[in-house]
Amino acid sequence: MIPASDLEILQSFDGRGSVALSVYLRLDTPQRRAQALEEFQRQMQRYLDDCGLDVECREALQEDIEIVSLYLETNGHRQHGGLAIFSCAAELFWRAYPLPVPLPSQVSVGPKFDVGPLLQTLGQPQPL
Repeated sequence: MIPASDLEILQSFDGRGSVALSVYLRLDTPQRRAQALEEFQRQMQRYLDDCGLDVECREALQEDIEIVSLYLETNGHRQHGGLAIFSCAAELFWRAYPLPVPLPSQVSVGPKFDVGPLLQTLGQPQPL
């Protein structure tokens, strides 16, 4: 499913001060698949709201939002139960993984990728 080398890269990723975006989407029903883009954008709006008038913060998020939105508009992975996306536009990093099982939809923004839900889905121990 996901190569061990990819898991290591995701766990050790360093955004060097840039935003690292982790997206998990539940796609196990036709309704959830149809609403994946809307769900992502709704959750990202929260982070944009947290930026307030901080232009740098908004710009840091906007490029990743555009990349993920474009992928969700055009992807072919909607036949799977779930989807995990990791994006850091500032570091030219992008990975998307179809998942055989559904998992709760959630978006995380931070200096590192949130790999906890992915590791839990794969039955892997989570990092400390």
